[in-house]
Amino acid sequence: MSTEDPRTESTAPRNEAAPQAIAAASRLGWPMVVRGILGVVFGIVTVFWPRDSSNPLQLSLPTEVVDHLAIAYLILFAVALVFQAVRSPLNVRTAIFGQAVIAIPAIVFLFLADQPAELRAALSIWALLHGALEFWAYRQLRSQPMASDFLIASGVHVLLGIILVFGDGMEALSILGFTGAATLIAGVIFIIGGYSRLSKGRQLAKLGALPEQIDTPVEAADPAEAVDRSDAAGSSDSDTEAADADSVETAEAAADSDRAADADDSEDPGDPDSDTPVKKEP
Repeated sequence: MSTEDPRTESTAPRNEAAPQAIAAASRLGWPMVVRGILGVVFGIVTVFWPRDSSNPLQLSLPTEVVDHLAIAYLILFAVALVFQAVRSPLNVRTAIFGQAVIAIPAIVFLFLADQPAELRAALSIWALLHGALEFWAYRQLRSQPMASDFLIASGVHVLLGIILVFGDGMEALSILGFTGAATLIAGVIFIIGGYSRLSKGRQLAKLGALPEQIDTPVEAADPAEAVDRSDAAGSSDSDTEAADADSVETAEAAADSDRAADADDSEDPGDPDSDTPVKKEP
């Protein structure tokens, strides 16, 4: 063994995300931006709600007003989730549609809520379920680039649910403030993540590397598996071509042997079909 040979093999550079994964992620760009804008608007309205200590009326808010604000947000939020589910890969649509579905009972409970405790219960249950489904979506999309946006949103909603569950004695204004803060944080994350996905998609489109069909479970779930399958398909095609070439060579060899046999038969003097005259010896 030569001393000049390296003792360890050089590690291969880390490959960038596959074009299929980036293309699938770019489809979620606009739905994430819409969700983000909606959360930021609701968060700004609720977090920066006027609270003047000199005016006792601004230190409290009727439960009915908070109910109407939360109901309006959840209705628009459910519509945005449906838009996101339509553009999501097949393996994550169940989780996204589930987030839209759980908004319906939350809206019903908010219509019936007359006390801050009922308001807190409705929003806490919704936040915990939404965070769990958001984490499920992250598990399905973790092979895509920037999938951690869904993980952060999941943690924010779960934290909101825990705060509301253990927030005994919270008034309607405090409940509204914590809910708005959570939606504001998640909204900023989704706006940044959606814009990044759109930017990467435009870069692929300029390079001409954007796949046409990207809404398939294989490509959305695991791009590496899709590459392996394509490699396997390519190797099988090459094996088929090699087998066809061998069969063609075998057929040509058989045809050559048949022509040689026919030539030998035509030169045989004893062949009755042969036109060559036969010389008889005396």
